[in-house]
Amino acid sequence: MSWIRSAESVSEPLAPPAGSAAVTSSTMKALWEVLGLDPAGLDAARRHARALEDDPAPLSHVQAALIAVVVSATNGCAYGVAHHGPRLAEVSGDEALARAVARDYRDANLAARDRVLLDYAVALTCEPGERKLEDVDRVREYGFDDSAVLKATSLAAYGGFLDRLASGLGVALEPGIEPWEFGTQR
Repeated sequence: MSWIRSAESVSEPLAPPAGSAAVTSSTMKALWEVLGLDPAGLDAARRHARALEDDPAPLSHVQAALIAVVVSATNGCAYGVAHHGPRLAEVSGDEALARAVARDYRDANLAARDRVLLDYAVALTCEPGERKLEDVDRVREYGFDDSAVLKATSLAAYGGFLDRLASGLGVALEPGIEPWEFGTQR
């Protein structure tokens, strides 16, 4: 359910890649149905999701999920946090950590390297026009190469795109998807 009608023809969620855990976007049926009103846009969004989620290398699946949760929390997108939080719990094997990250990643038990990566994602989410070379250099200081910086930036940007669609169109959580507590992470 959303504030606009949905396309009933979007019945097939994204299938998870062979041998991997289900991708987060595969559970976002309500969002995909709304995007189904624009079939070309839906196709592009689904292909982009697969490109980012199937293989987030050089980042790990945990780092990709951390970025997704923190970006959605920063954007105040309950839909995104409710989908990305369980994914982080699944790939990390630690639901308590996933819930702590959703509330405030700065208080969660994370490695300094991951915290710097999330600082970058939050800064990019809140004030993209304020980013400077120093922001990227800070991430590099923690061992992330240019490919990792690009992937982190792409994940944060794509997460923001989905959050704005879900929030801007009033996309409701699907039955069986529980809301997650989250904080404003700015």
